[in-house]
Amino acid sequence: KECSAKYQAAKAAGTLNGVKWNDFRKAECGPGATAAAEPAKATTKAAAAEGGKGLSMADCSAKYQVAKTGNKLNGMKWNDFRKAECGAAADDDDTVPAPTEATYTSEPEKPSVAAPKGVKFPTAISKKFASETPAKGRMHTCLELYYANKDANTLNGLKWIQKGGGFYSLCNAKLKS
Repeated sequence: KECSAKYQAAKAAGTLNGVKWNDFRKAECGPGATAAAEPAKATTKAAAAEGGKGLSMADCSAKYQVAKTGNKLNGMKWNDFRKAECGAAADDDDTVPAPTEATYTSEPEKPSVAAPKGVKFPTAISKKFASETPAKGRMHTCLELYYANKDANTLNGLKWIQKGGGFYSLCNAKLKS
């Protein structure tokens, strides 16, 4: 895991110079790793510490691992680090699953807010999901329309799941009524 973190940090810092994972692993992390590997690690830490705001989650994770191995977290946990060091891109954690990853666990909470204007909701469970249990059919129908709204840019800030009622809970309530 340390080697992977080193590789991701070097990748994020742009210091790989075209070196692929297996070559990096052999040179930097293997039993025969040279002493020259240490300066590269320091360069990577310095580059990662330069305050890369707006990092992707993968880059932010690599930066976190570098800070963790260098004992530079000062007791900071992952979420605090992510918000402080990685900027808006990492903070915008949309909790929507991919259509192939969606699983039904339980009914969402009843929404306590109204839907923003312009957001479209289904009026019935899609025929495509009619063979599923009613709860799963509602979830998959809502997920399908969530992506349609997202592609049309009509969500107006509504997320799949959010406090007070996200798209899923609003859509589910509409389908149940």
